[in-house]
Amino acid sequence: MANNNNRRHVTGRSRQFSKSALVLAMLSATNWAMAEETEKEEAQEIETIEVRGIRASMAENLAIKRLSNAIVDAITAEDIGKFPDKNVADSLQRVPGVVISRSGGEGENVSIRGLSSDLTFTQLNGNFIASSPGSPSRSFSYSLLPSTMVQSVEVFKSSEARLDEGGVGGTVILHSRKPLDMEANSGALNVEYTYADVTEEYEPNFSGVYSWKNEEETFGLLIGYTKQDRTNRSLGGDMSGGGGWRWATSSDLQATDTAGNVIADSTRRFAALEDAYGNVYDGVWAPQVAGIGVTKEKRERQGLQATIQWRPIDDLSLTFNHFHFELGQNRTTSQMWIPEWKYNPDYLTGITLDETGTIVTGMDFTSGAGGTEGNLEFPWIIGSYTVEKDTSDTYDFAFEYAGDLYDLRGKFGHTEASGGPSESWSAAYKSGQPASRSDSGQVENAASFAGWRLGDRVSLYADPALLSNLQAGIAGDPDPGSTGSSFVVSDLEEDYAQLDLDYRVGYGIVDTLRVGAKYRKATLHRETNNTFFITQDGADRIASGELDPFSQGAIDEVSYQWIGGMPKLEDILNATSEQNIPGGFEVNAMPTINWDRYREIVTSEYVKHTRREPDFVFDIEEEIMAAYLQADFSFGDFRGNIGVRYVETETQIMSSDKINYFLDDIDDVTEEDILGDERLIDVETTTVRTVTDSQFLPSFNIVWDASDNLVIRGAIAKTMSRAPFNDMGAPEQLTFISQEWADDRLEFRGNPVEPGWRGSGGNKALKPFESVQMDLSAEYYYGEGSAVGIAVFNKDVDNFIVPLIITSVRPFEGFDNPFTGVEIVPPGDITVTPFTTTANGTNATSRGVELFAQHAFDNGFGLNVNYTLNDTNQADISVDGEKVGESALVGSADNQFNFSAYYENDTFSVRASYNRRGETALGLADGLTVYQEPYQQVDVNASYNLMENLILTASVINLTKEEPRTFYGEDSKARLRSSSYTGQRYYAGITYRF
Repeated sequence: MANNNNRRHVTGRSRQFSKSALVLAMLSATNWAMAEETEKEEAQEIETIEVRGIRASMAENLAIKRLSNAIVDAITAEDIGKFPDKNVADSLQRVPGVVISRSGGEGENVSIRGLSSDLTFTQLNGNFIASSPGSPSRSFSYSLLPSTMVQSVEVFKSSEARLDEGGVGGTVILHSRKPLDMEANSGALNVEYTYADVTEEYEPNFSGVYSWKNEEETFGLLIGYTKQDRTNRSLGGDMSGGGGWRWATSSDLQATDTAGNVIADSTRRFAALEDAYGNVYDGVWAPQVAGIGVTKEKRERQGLQATIQWRPIDDLSLTFNHFHFELGQNRTTSQMWIPEWKYNPDYLTGITLDETGTIVTGMDFTSGAGGTEGNLEFPWIIGSYTVEKDTSDTYDFAFEYAGDLYDLRGKFGHTEASGGPSESWSAAYKSGQPASRSDSGQVENAASFAGWRLGDRVSLYADPALLSNLQAGIAGDPDPGSTGSSFVVSDLEEDYAQLDLDYRVGYGIVDTLRVGAKYRKATLHRETNNTFFITQDGADRIASGELDPFSQGAIDEVSYQWIGGMPKLEDILNATSEQNIPGGFEVNAMPTINWDRYREIVTSEYVKHTRREPDFVFDIEEEIMAAYLQADFSFGDFRGNIGVRYVETETQIMSSDKINYFLDDIDDVTEEDILGDERLIDVETTTVRTVTDSQFLPSFNIVWDASDNLVIRGAIAKTMSRAPFNDMGAPEQLTFISQEWADDRLEFRGNPVEPGWRGSGGNKALKPFESVQMDLSAEYYYGEGSAVGIAVFNKDVDNFIVPLIITSVRPFEGFDNPFTGVEIVPPGDITVTPFTTTANGTNATSRGVELFAQHAFDNGFGLNVNYTLNDTNQADISVDGEKVGESALVGSADNQFNFSAYYENDTFSVRASYNRRGETALGLADGLTVYQEPYQQVDVNASYNLMENLILTASVINLTKEEPRTFYGEDSKARLRSSSYTGQRYYAGITYRF
């Protein structure tokens, strides 16, 4: 143990109660019998006790919860360091009301009380921490943050004026370790190996923390480092590619769900389906693509913390932190799809429907169903290869001065993140080849039949001779239109300065007055890069200025995929079909591309040219000024705080917008692809908008210590969250498809498209989320580490943001071909349908109840259980003041249940955790709301003390091998969107503490 000599000042009953109760809770949690005899000595010196063991850390968590003046849950270091918690998100999933989303089986984003992760505000030591995994997000990516960097976590479900705004769902504050709070020359080293059933590989991880301070305990240094190598492999079925599900009908009637309700914005449809036997399926739902895929990802995570503390005098402490997080991802995706290209009687031999007769659940295709051999084209063999690195760096300097009547704190810092691929490839091949492009002059098919079925997962089947035929050079037609290399990168940074003053009033019921101000300036740059592999002659022409690198038509003329340079499929296929598929989908044969070989062939013959796309760029600058006033009070058995926070945000948004004119795809005489400006013309513009928003955010928290065991809480506050970056800044992309283009796509490619306008774009006029929320809870603490409680909450949310598909009518100046002068679009109003965007909703309510129970038995067993029920209404969505539909709150889950049971003694501990998330609304797609079905997962971890400081650990993640699934529409589970499996994972390691 080491003394902590920070001065403490106790004034008023509330502080006396809190200090004494906290000491008692800590002593009770650790079974240590040490306390000072006088209140004066207690106030001046508190022993720092290292809490170990599941029971002890859970008791400490309860003590923090009990003594808080707001509605707060906490996790202490022992919980975060315990397996199976590989990052902080994995630990947070056991907190009541908290659910997480996963990427590659790892916790990535955190949601609170059923709301979207974009509404959870995450801070490190009380300040924003930048993360930028390519596509920018306000939601912190916990996959960047190793758990060894964190000492404790607070989850604020009710707001206080002193807390930064941004968390309508809640605020998560991560606290890092500090050297003056630890013993000199103390730390821990951990080495472990992991194994997963989807990869069948053993991989090492290492983490270490070392802390030192001088004998006077006035200067300290802490260094932490984590290195983790992990291969993730995700197996999934996908029915959303190319446009999701569409309505097949012979009329212009709108689509309906299985209950007969009209689906809003159902503008995409097929003609009525007909099979080879003359059976017509009119008025049914069918997917545009049925597919399966395997994503293999090599992750290399590194984390570094360097903290210096100096206490030049007893009342003043100075702290400097540097955090560096890095996540490298080398990723390949292999997919096999059956698109809608052959939804006609020349190929379609059978259709299966669900019990309502309105949803297609299977299709069968044969190359000769029309009487002669046709070009079946699929299975479509596609894939991608990505090299990516995401980094986050935070530098901050803080001071804290503890005077006799006041505490003065300041913090100044900079956080920055950059992310996205440095290289990304995609390519596609067809399993058929038309007579015009085959050596034999005959249609060639590597598969004479194929099909798919839907159940709990996607099942795909194909001719067993598929792989051997492709390897023999039969078919394998390159698909240059689905081949390329574009990727999104972004840079996000923020400077901040904060000053806080806590003045101990000690007058009347007011104990402390808190005032403070904060300045933040954030900048975001997001762009798309495109890498072309072109001829040496093309590179020379670009260098000389002869060839315009920003003319897509000119680049196409020298790009490898458009001039016959794609490798032959037989040269880049893997020797065997994809193996080891324990879940996610079912398939009898799955050829895949060897991406290293593909890249080697292309780069050996062509020159790399990367350009920054001028038409997929947006920049956002936010300048935020905030000030607050808060009073902490106590009287009788009551305590709490009341305050108000004023926030002013000025946002400037710039986006590069674009119109694509698709004119002519294939020459009607030669049947060759048309390249250059006769094929496609792009027109680019730039839009800039500045928006200012001001908010007063009052808050009130009150706690009644009704007895020695019973605590009653109430809270009311107004909160806000700023709109997601992509929703505000996404460039507007309009597409005009000529009748000639549509005819070519249907006649020569068998891919029907509708002529006319369609588009998508962000909404720079989006308002921030606003919520008025109320909380009421009761907690009964009846023993060491034991308590039960209930909480009810209500959030009235305005300006919530949802994706939307609308029909947009707008004036248009007209457009003439700049090269020929021919009028393409006359001036006048144009109708853009569908137009995909986002909009603010109103009158949304999220209300619910939380229950928790925690009990520690005297024999070493213990339980921790909690349940959250969340109910959200169908709220209005408006565009330009006109209601256009209704939607559930995106990201809202209707319930959550957590159950943990543990046993521990002096040498051994084991814990099993069951987490279940209820049905979750994921947003609108293809005119339907997407839902994720309830998901559950069981994790088990154990530890054994070989000796006092040497511990063996082991754990199993996803013990029962669960698979998440999503669906289109709440009315039926037959309209499957995706099924996936990320594996069951095992860990074994050894930890040395010193």
